[in-house]
Order: sequence, then C-alpha cells, then structure tokens
Amino acid sequence: MFCRAGKILDIACGDGRNAIFLARLGYHILAIDFSDEALSRLDYFAKKENLKIETKLVDLSTDDIFTNLDKFDGVIINHYRLKQQLYSDLMNHIEEGGTLWVNGFRDIPNDNPNITTPDILIEADFMSLEEHKLENKKLYEVGQRHFVRYIWRK
Repeated sequence: MFCRAGKILDIACGDGRNAIFLARLGYHILAIDFSDEALSRLDYFAKKENLKIETKLVDLSTDDIFTNLDKFDGVIINHYRLKQQLYSDLMNHIEEGGTLWVNGFRDIPNDNPNITTPDILIEADFMSLEEHKLENKKLYEVGQRHFVRYIWRK
C-alpha cells in the first residue's frame, strides 16, 4: 500500500494505533488530531518504544489544516470523514507516486450511537480526486459494521 520507507501523515490519529503500527515498520510518522489527551497517550507509547512519531494538535474542522505541512509519501485517514473540499489540498502534500488511504463507515452501525450521518463516507467526498488513480475500493464488514476503504495513487 505505501512505499517501503518514507514519511506518513496520519490524520485524526486518535491515540495512534495506525501510527504505532507504521512506525514499527520503519516509517516516519506525523500524527495529527484534535484531542490533546489522545496525542499525549500516543506520545507516551511512542517514547516508550523509541518510535519515530511526531504529534501535532490541530483543529480538523478548519479549511487550512494542511497549509504548513510538508510532503508525505503516504497519508492515512481511518474512521474520520474529512471535509470534501480538503482532499485536493491534501493531495498537494503527497509526493508523486504516493498513496492516500481512506477507511471509514459506509452506514450507521446499530451498536454505536456515536457514529452519525456526518461520519459516513460517501462517493461525493472524493470528487476532487478524479484525476488521481483509484487503485482499490473495498466494501467490507466486521460483525454488523459496514466499512469502505479507498486507496488512491498520486
């Protein structure tokens, strides 16, 4: 999915499950989230294992969240619905040949009242990515929860 080495941006990382996994594989990670508490937990675990993870507190609801970011070899967004208009800006921060990996809910699960309609990924979210190659789209289920995964190559 991602190149063999490089820099990965983990958007809405939470307490860093994906960031830790990728850092253990040797990637340099920038993990961003709106929760200071979650980032503190991630910092603790990264330091404990001496992993190459930098964390940054950001307001994910603003339209300029990517303005001061470097370029990355890959970006991962897991279980977070980014604003549709931010995808084209995000792609400017992915190296040529890099990967955008987006995974999320495709409908509201019956067993989690915290997931609501604004959390559900829809095709229209990705209209600005039409010029990039959609390498994979997978619909899958885990128990009664329905997910979709998209992988784009720049």
